[in-house]
Amino acid sequence: MRTAETFEIEEPIDRLEDDLGMLQELLGDEEPELETLVTKSVSKRPTVGVADMSPEEFRAYKAGKQAERRAKLKEREANGSIKFDAASTRDALADAALMILAHGLPGTDTIQKYLERVFADQVGAPLTITARARSGDLKPKLIRFAVK
Repeated sequence: MRTAETFEIEEPIDRLEDDLGMLQELLGDEEPELETLVTKSVSKRPTVGVADMSPEEFRAYKAGKQAERRAKLKEREANGSIKFDAASTRDALADAALMILAHGLPGTDTIQKYLERVFADQVGAPLTITARARSGDLKPKLIRFAVK
């Protein structure tokens, strides 16, 4: 039968100096630098103390960030591109489907079958959508970015 061995710590470690002492003992004779013990931010962006701001400062900070965001989007749009996100992806795919329907390109049948499933209780919807795409009543939203 095996007996359980217990080890007792000679003195409790409840102070920072004790923790640093143990660390120093493990690392060797060198003094651990405080900078190495502080965790650094993963991103290279400077951090802002939002919690320390007054409500007016916070509003001004948020307004500045929003203005920066809008300026970036405007610049991107001026360069002939848009932000890559879920909404713009859906718009681009919808535009591609509209152009395929409008010109009767390969894939028209697949798109019409999909429309039949989506609008199952509205029998004429797929044909109406195809007719509107061909007549130009349904226009692509993002065509200005595709045509350069």
